[in-house]
Amino acid sequence: MTRKMSALLLVGSMGAVLGGAAQAQEFSARLSGFEEVGGVGAGQTGAILSNGTGKLSLDVDKNSASASYRLSYSGLSSDVTQSHIHFGKRHVGGGIMVWLCQSAAKPSPTPGTPTCPAGGGTVTGTLTPANVVAIGTQNVTAGDFDALRDALASDTAYVNVDTVNFPAGEIRGQVRRQDDDDK
Repeated sequence: MTRKMSALLLVGSMGAVLGGAAQAQEFSARLSGFEEVGGVGAGQTGAILSNGTGKLSLDVDKNSASASYRLSYSGLSSDVTQSHIHFGKRHVGGGIMVWLCQSAAKPSPTPGTPTCPAGGGTVTGTLTPANVVAIGTQNVTAGDFDALRDALASDTAYVNVDTVNFPAGEIRGQVRRQDDDDK
């Protein structure tokens, strides 16, 4: 093989790799009790003073209706019952769009949702249209993956982790594009 042909193959391979990488959008969130808004009905009225922390990493494939995620959390006051991505602006509550993990006490309405590590840990999974649940009051229909993509792209999605002590959420974080971390 000539040097010129090798160089062309290398450039072509790099373009294919870079082109594939450009098809994914990366999002993340850092979770803390200070970001929670609480639920008045659950006896909570605002931020939660918690030692709990968490991090969500989410990769959305632009060409297919799927997103892979990794959620890690620790230091919470009690066992985790569930975690989700909600449709809502910073410091505002919103409906659940997708479940990230569940427990026997709080099962997900969508099949295949992984079990939350009760005392802390990491959970991973893949979200598809089958994971998107309806939020009638916010005009989201079940299975509408575009609604999830739109919420993520417009900074109107947050993740929270619910515990036995704080059933409306002990830690929360706004989901942002990786390149928007300074917002």
